[in-house]
Parts: sequence; structure tokens; C-alpha cells
Amino acid sequence: MVVMKSAVLQPPGTPAMPAAVPSRAPAHPACAHCLALADDPRRREPHPCLALHNTAPLVSQSAAGVPFSMLSFRCRECGTAWRLYDRANELFVSWVPEHPLVR
Repeated sequence: MVVMKSAVLQPPGTPAMPAAVPSRAPAHPACAHCLALADDPRRREPHPCLALHNTAPLVSQSAAGVPFSMLSFRCRECGTAWRLYDRANELFVSWVPEHPLVR
């Protein structure tokens, strides 16, 4: 019995793997609150427009073995997504936008 594999024909020069989907950037510019947070990413308190997603923090380790926790937030005003990184026994935290901010 001969088993035939179906072949997918592609034009010459077409890559075999599908192209990567580009990351989604915010549709509109970041609000003044998010721009201020980007200018001072080590402050502890979020601005009032940030809504917490998934109340349980993600706990992990860096490549150097340092444990940290991460919480996700989204701005109700402009839609910017933020990640809040915190390490045990550290005074400061780090706010990182998921995508570069549009000014």
C-alpha cells in the first residue's frame, strides 16, 4: 500500500514558516497618567486609572535566580497595559509597559 502525502504548493521565494504576527501597539497615545508613570517607573502606588488584572501575582525567578512577583494592570483611560515587578525586601518596584508608549 502506498501512502501519499498532500503537498502544499507555494510560490518560489515564499518562506516555509508563516511570518510572525507583529505585536499590538496601543491604538491611541498614552494618557498623562501613564506618561508620568513611565517617567517615574519606580514609585510604589499606581495611578487611580489603573485596573488590576488577575489579583494573584505571578511569582517567578530571574535568570540570576532572584525571586520576584509580577502583577498586570490596564489603564482605564488609554488602555495601556502595565506590568508591576516587585522583589522581596526591596524598597522600589518597577513599572514596565507591555508595549512602547505612544506619545
